[in-house]
Amino acid sequence: MMTRDRARKAQARALHDATGVPYVVARRAAQQPSPLAEVMTSHPELNDFGIGVFDAHRKPRHQREDELAQKRRELAAREREVLEVADWLKANITPIATPGVGSYGLKHLIERRIGRYVTNGEAIAAALIVGYPHRYGHTTGPNVIFGMSQRDYNRLRA
Repeated sequence: MMTRDRARKAQARALHDATGVPYVVARRAAQQPSPLAEVMTSHPELNDFGIGVFDAHRKPRHQREDELAQKRRELAAREREVLEVADWLKANITPIATPGVGSYGLKHLIERRIGRYVTNGEAIAAALIVGYPHRYGHTTGPNVIFGMSQRDYNRLRA
């Protein structure tokens, strides 16, 4: 089957050229959505800031929409960093059923452990990719509460 989407074809060719994998394999890889893209599709308010827009109730609709779109582009551009954080979370914090660990505190823990700045949105996206149980809504602001082992979390904070 011929690839009609020029962007995917270019992505497949770039992957083929960079890695040397057969073009057919590179084309299949280019056709599969990334884990970050899947999470962002499932959570349309997810962006670099977290969930939603900062101080949204004080901004007109068009400004909120523009800001959300910009922050979503910023998060999408950080895919490599998000996947690095997801790998770290998977290796270090056990999932549990009951959400109790906030994303903002988690973000700071990750920063201390991996040695670089991490946005709230990166931490949230990484935890969603790993599959931690979660909840968020109007009472949590831009943050998400995740079902993570408090014992693991406390051990890593020490």
